[in-house]
Amino acid sequence: MDSYAKNDTSVLTTCLARLGWSPERLAREINRVCGPGTISVKAPYNWLKGARPRGQLPDVVARILSKELGEPLTAEAIWAARPASHQPTGTEPGGQAAQRPEPSPLAEREVITATVDWLVGTDPRPVTEEPAEELHPAVLGVLTARIAHLRQLDDSHGGELVLDWALHELRWAESLLVQLSSGRPIDPRLHRAIAELRQLVGWVAADLGRERLGQSYLLSALDAARTAGDRGLAAHIISCMSDQARWQGRGEEALRLARIARKGSVGEPIGIAHALLATRQALAHATIGDEEGCRLALDEARELAGSVQPGHNPSWTYWVNSAVLTADAGRAWLELGRYEQAEHCLEYGLELFDEAQPRTRVLHYISLAEARLALRDVDGAALAANAAVDLAGPITSMRVRQRLTELSGRFGDIDGAAARRIVRRTERVLGAAVPAPADPPEAADRPLALCPYPSPAAP
Repeated sequence: MDSYAKNDTSVLTTCLARLGWSPERLAREINRVCGPGTISVKAPYNWLKGARPRGQLPDVVARILSKELGEPLTAEAIWAARPASHQPTGTEPGGQAAQRPEPSPLAEREVITATVDWLVGTDPRPVTEEPAEELHPAVLGVLTARIAHLRQLDDSHGGELVLDWALHELRWAESLLVQLSSGRPIDPRLHRAIAELRQLVGWVAADLGRERLGQSYLLSALDAARTAGDRGLAAHIISCMSDQARWQGRGEEALRLARIARKGSVGEPIGIAHALLATRQALAHATIGDEEGCRLALDEARELAGSVQPGHNPSWTYWVNSAVLTADAGRAWLELGRYEQAEHCLEYGLELFDEAQPRTRVLHYISLAEARLALRDVDGAALAANAAVDLAGPITSMRVRQRLTELSGRFGDIDGAAARRIVRRTERVLGAAVPAPADPPEAADRPLALCPYPSPAAP
């Protein structure tokens, strides 16, 4: 192998070494895909030293390497921080198998910079006036159907199986993008589908507690949404980053991301997604104890939900309805210690849910149990906890398991038969093997209900 690889431990170097490629070979592949003269043959040497290429080149490199290696790679993963040491065999010096820890989360600065670049920048435009190379309708139909199917599986089960399946579909879509790269613009619908798949992978990974992987895929999803010129989808992806930061207790980062998402969606037709963005901002306010900011954002969410323009709800908003928005408002009030308001919104939201979104319902039943425990209503809390346990069996979400464990601990501190039954039931569910998911039910084709939840008056 060339000398460039001897003292370099970057992800890019490792990939080239596995392929037996020189930096010049990578440059030739990029020029083949993007057109002659796109980069010089020596440009990749700078990348091996840590420089990151501009524009869409990081995604192009990721797609090329993913195709050749037969495994998913993102631009953020390739240009991540280098490890302090390198053990290519995956073992410690003494021969013991080494546990490979999940890489550290990206620095807040890196995430915020990427989202601000999207906010203040202009969406990429084709460099040629040639018409876009369109996807065959059958191919687009397969992609769309697979994405919808995977989203429903994530709603009902989540877990590694859904993550692996979504990664497989993403590899297929990204390979298709490489095959179509011939100097002409690519159908933006393919970029949009790739953005949705990357968002789904990022969301599932974060739900499994794999924060670094989730961040990487959400950032690469933002790049694809920007390439597609879909600002609504890009704003949604940033709001997912906000949720992920909030789950990890990084409230200030969550709030900044939520505000960026809302700012970037200004001017887009008013759809239910705008109400979702406002609700996620309210949750971020609640995480840092900002009651006034939370209250204002919830009022805005209610107003936006009542102003939805027909025909402006993209397919990925299928799950957003008055039940989701109302129960999320309850979660925000719970974070603020407004337990009566929390109980009111959570009860009402759960009444509005149908049989869909069992994971979401589990999380809200847990929140309802927590609110009732805070109100010293042990029997009511036990009812909510039992409802959560009833639904939790087939769900492999790490968030669900962690919150059930925390709830069980709270019941463990209570002396009473009902509390002891909750602890035993929770232990059985958490210790049971999780069955493989069955085909999800077809999503009901019905109009979206608006969000009628009340905004509790200030005390």
